[in-house]
Amino acid sequence: MAELPEIRIMRERCILCGDCIKLCPQSGEGVDNPVLSDSGGGEVTVENRDSCVACYTCVEFCRASAIVVSYDSGLPDHSARVFPERPLNRIV
Repeated sequence: MAELPEIRIMRERCILCGDCIKLCPQSGEGVDNPVLSDSGGGEVTVENRDSCVACYTCVEFCRASAIVVSYDSGLPDHSARVFPERPLNRIV
């Protein structure tokens, strides 16, 4: 069984736009067990970490850089590896 990522929403950075919920393929309207949800007033909460497919869409499209997804839950916050690590595309 694959290890589940640790998902953290940094409240001091979050601008309550809701883009992470709208863009996450495992959240939003019509999803039974969403990873992210709006707890009211625009505040984003992590509901079902088990539903996360580790696509990092929430991290990539968060305009406030308020979401951290990490597999190093035992490390202090300041030294955790932050994902995604994406390959670079070559322009020819």
